Amino acid sequence: MEKLPFDTTNLDADDMQALEVSYKAIKENFKVSLTHDDVINLKGFDVFNNYPNATIGGTLLINHPESGCYLTYVKIKTAIKTGQGPGAGISYYKCQLWASATLRNDFGRVIIRKETLVDKILNLVHPVELHFKDDPTFSSRFYVVANDQEKATRAMTGNFRAAVMNIQLSDFIIEIVNSTLIIGSDQLITPEQAVYLADFASKLSIVK
Repeated sequence: MEKLPFDTTNLDADDMQALEVSYKAIKENFKVSLTHDDVINLKGFDVFNNYPNATIGGTLLINHPESGCYLTYVKIKTAIKTGQGPGAGISYYKCQLWASATLRNDFGRVIIRKETLVDKILNLVHPVELHFKDDPTFSSRFYVVANDQEKATRAMTGNFRAAVMNIQLSDFIIEIVNSTLIIGSDQLITPEQAVYLADFASKLSIVK
């Protein structure tokens, strides 16, 4: 097995294999280099609130002809109790993949994900969702919440919404903090997902 430039301590066999094949696919499709900078601050994004023990296992800089993006592998620690007492349990780590890009506009804080029936019902009672009257297809497909709706509406241009509409992933979530976007999911990493996320974030970073 190829030596991976990531922290793979305590990863299970499935995640190790997924990480290896996705890393190979990324290198075959992009020029990559390692960076030791923490490109994304996990505590600064709401999507990681449920994972207080999450750590960054490694970050790749994805070079692009006009812009760049990063792929960050995040290690999630999970504990399972096997009995009574503080020491009665086992811990293991799973790996998530998140792509990040720097955008041209300031979005404030925004969450974008596919809308569910529960979202539609809750929004009738507590209308917090951001809607685009000129783009009903986007509004019906995605659940969007923002801390500054006016700022987010200006930043989420037609080109930006079109890029999100064209995402060919069954499960994903986008979070934007000011001008930093991350996209990923908690599903098992696949090489197709890794390549797609890298390509999407690279292209989105040059959307006007």
